[in-house]
Amino acid sequence: MTVLLVMAVAIVFLFGAGRVYSGFLARRLGEDASRATPAVLKEDGRDFVPTPTPVVFAHHFASIAGAGPIIGPVIAIIYGWLPALIWVLFGGVFIGAVHDYLATYMATREGGTSVATVVRRTIGKDAFIAITIFLVVILALVCAAFLNASAKALTSMLPFARLGLPADQTVFRVEGDNVIIGGIASMSVVCITAVAPLIGYLYIKKQVSVWACSVLAVLVCAASITVGVFFPIALHPTAWKLLLSGYVLIAAGVPVWIFLQSRDFINVHILYVGMVLLLVMLVTAGFRGADVTELGAGAEAISAVSISEGAKAIGPFWPGVFIVIACGAVSGFHSLCAGGTTCKQLNNERACRQIGYYGMILESFLAVCVIGVLMIGAVKVDYLSDVHPKLLGLASSPNWVLGFAMAVGNTARLAFGVSPAVGALAGMVLLEGFLVTTLDTAIRLTRYLIEEIWRTLFGRYDVFAEPVARAETAEWGKGEDTPAGAGGIPVAVETADQEPAPPRPVATAGVLRGVLTVMRLYWVNSAIAVGLMLAFALTGGQTALWKIFGTSNQLLAAMVLSVASLWLLRQGRSFWFALVPAVLMMVTTVTNLFLMLRTFLKTPGENATLLAADVVILLITAYLLVAGIRQACRLVAARRADAPAAG
Repeated sequence: MTVLLVMAVAIVFLFGAGRVYSGFLARRLGEDASRATPAVLKEDGRDFVPTPTPVVFAHHFASIAGAGPIIGPVIAIIYGWLPALIWVLFGGVFIGAVHDYLATYMATREGGTSVATVVRRTIGKDAFIAITIFLVVILALVCAAFLNASAKALTSMLPFARLGLPADQTVFRVEGDNVIIGGIASMSVVCITAVAPLIGYLYIKKQVSVWACSVLAVLVCAASITVGVFFPIALHPTAWKLLLSGYVLIAAGVPVWIFLQSRDFINVHILYVGMVLLLVMLVTAGFRGADVTELGAGAEAISAVSISEGAKAIGPFWPGVFIVIACGAVSGFHSLCAGGTTCKQLNNERACRQIGYYGMILESFLAVCVIGVLMIGAVKVDYLSDVHPKLLGLASSPNWVLGFAMAVGNTARLAFGVSPAVGALAGMVLLEGFLVTTLDTAIRLTRYLIEEIWRTLFGRYDVFAEPVARAETAEWGKGEDTPAGAGGIPVAVETADQEPAPPRPVATAGVLRGVLTVMRLYWVNSAIAVGLMLAFALTGGQTALWKIFGTSNQLLAAMVLSVASLWLLRQGRSFWFALVPAVLMMVTTVTNLFLMLRTFLKTPGENATLLAADVVILLITAYLLVAGIRQACRLVAARRADAPAAG
């Protein structure tokens, strides 16, 4: 009954404590549902599109969830299920959800701008350039890690004997002694992507109700899986990487409703149904007597393998478990979604909490479900063979996707008595849905950031000096800018920390004008983003890539929480609920960066790309810390100086 107790405690804590704490935060922030949002005031039909909250929640959740809350627990369960569970619960409520809510709220209050632009307005221009470069590197790492995992999922094969299928089965395609289980998910991805523009046309252009579109989306999901069963696609992993790169290149440039919103809206139904099925499987298996046993990643695996074997497979318990379980407890990537696409679609300010805070809570709940599935469904030897093969002396590369799929398959067998192949297929489709939806969002966000870099560096030239909409409203104040998107690239409002813009733009001609014009094309910036993703994906080792992705991802969360503290301090509001988790995550992630640096330096030739990324991240972190502390001292001094005057 252990798994039932785990699920009950997790549900009560996540949604009970989350509701109370989010309400506390809303009161401290001054949330106001009557304030006009950037999507309403700056609607452009491409990036700024007022959208019903359920649709934006679907897009946001599908984008932030990715593979992190699944793959992270799969890797980290070797430390033990209880440490993983505690980190997910407390991290989700008091760090991750706070981070997501603050990031969404700040981006919305600042006119739909990215976290980089918020940094510029809070700290200054130099800090803006530093963190933007940092964000581009992080997004490239995120995309590379998920691209590799996605290609692995779409091409996964399982030994026939492990699936418990009859010899004469015809449902799954068999090649030698292996079942090509990934091909079904591959076809599902293709079908959903092809139908996505139609769904977007219906709910955005024709204003068809969300519920009607949801019914159609469910039918599309079911049909895509059915087609995949009969017509699975089998390609080489490299071919899938290139095909997915081509798709995200297109998706990053076209209007959001064509692929980004609509594909996420369809696919999120698989994610919702998948989470419900995971919960039902766990509850049913628990009532049927399944529990943490010696056959699973349970009593023996966790007590005998946990800390010592976890250290061998991943590294020291601290900061290891806090890094590997990235998105399930806290994720800096979420702030990029919040300040990139999400804040440009909200139709009221209350949606910041509904989408930001509760999106993270739902993701933590997904991570809890994954931990539960691994507790009772992951056979120890198979788990180690799939996820940590080096511990068994195997030369094969880790297949985290396979480890999760088989745990789901075994849990389905314990719950319903079906073949493990059925549950494994469901797990594979669920995970692949999370992976691809993150890729197209992340590449679009990288495009936004690259556009902001060009605007900052070359904004004095006439090519970039297009008319800027100025909203003289209480939300943003005079002199605000048009956030990044197809219709304009942001110029942060001038502050004392920034140089004033020139009164007239510098005229350009010839080659310079041509180059600057090309740099404004969003297809070009999307191509740069895709190129960076492929560079890391094709050169970084799978495990090493995930570690540096997880570390930089958590480090970004620490930075955003630190910026939020400064932002709140500047407004004279309480900020301890942002500062405390910021310090905790900063110490944890910087420690892990130094540990990885020591590892990379042992074999610099094999890890040249990741070594360079590690050094760049450390240097930028050091600079931003100094700049942030100096700005905090100035703000505190200013408040003290104003206090006697106010008295």
